[in-house]
Amino acid sequence: MSARGRKPDPTVDARIKEAAVTLLATKGPSFTMDEVASAAGVGRASVFRRYATKRDMLLDALTLALDAQVPETPDTGSLEGDLMVIVTQTLAGWQVPEFAKTTREIFGEAGRDPGVAEVIRTAMRDKRERDWAIYDRAIARGELPADADLWLLSDMVVGLVVYRGLIDVPQPDPAPMVKALLYGFTHNH
Repeated sequence: MSARGRKPDPTVDARIKEAAVTLLATKGPSFTMDEVASAAGVGRASVFRRYATKRDMLLDALTLALDAQVPETPDTGSLEGDLMVIVTQTLAGWQVPEFAKTTREIFGEAGRDPGVAEVIRTAMRDKRERDWAIYDRAIARGELPADADLWLLSDMVVGLVVYRGLIDVPQPDPAPMVKALLYGFTHNH
């Protein structure tokens, strides 16, 4: 760098990342590098210095957005209560039209881009592993058999809600959904 060069602004990275995450949330994966530069208040060159391609920026923004959406693991004192909290939280997102539209677009992008699919897969698995304490407590209380397929239960808890959200059909009432899930896992052993 020449003596006359400007000192790098330490806030530029954060502003670019924040702009990319915000645009991803409001516009879906179709946002552009120019829109990020404009929203961050920086020039195009600043964005391209940090991200060689739009895809790199999309993957980073998606990772940051998914990491930011991690609610606390519930502990209501019962497996049914804990699962009701998780299902209710998952349902809440799909009730927001912008969230539903953007999520459908991101899942569509996952079908075209294995990198996007991997970011989603990793975030969802990490979230379920953080919630594993729910199942450990349920097994200790005798609410679940020790040999229950906990990955299957985890996938079923959010899977129905995500499936219905993706194809845009009415969401289930959480109480009968949770009861049906639990019945299947507690009465087939």
